[in-house]
Amino acid sequence: MEVARSADLPAAVGWRGPANHVDAAGLTAVLRSWEHRFGIRVVGFEHSTLHVSVASPPTSYALAQALGQEHYALCPDVFHEYPEADWDAYPSELVHRGDWRFWWD
Repeated sequence: MEVARSADLPAAVGWRGPANHVDAAGLTAVLRSWEHRFGIRVVGFEHSTLHVSVASPPTSYALAQALGQEHYALCPDVFHEYPEADWDAYPSELVHRGDWRFWWD
């Protein structure tokens, strides 16, 4: 299947990974926003996991904090997957990460 933007790919193939949390149109909108702001590209998806590469991570802690909230709104499961993780440090990690992984239960 050919799509103009990688953000459109999950919806174009009917991927239902986040079905209990967001519909295809909502996921596409979020991915397009991140594509525009952070240069993300969908690089793969499995049954309930989405992988994206990040060309331009957030450049400040404040931007990363806001992005962390967007990540949580889209995919709270990834935050509950690792309850021992330090989520206060998550924004600092986003400033340096070249990939993001989202997992829905």
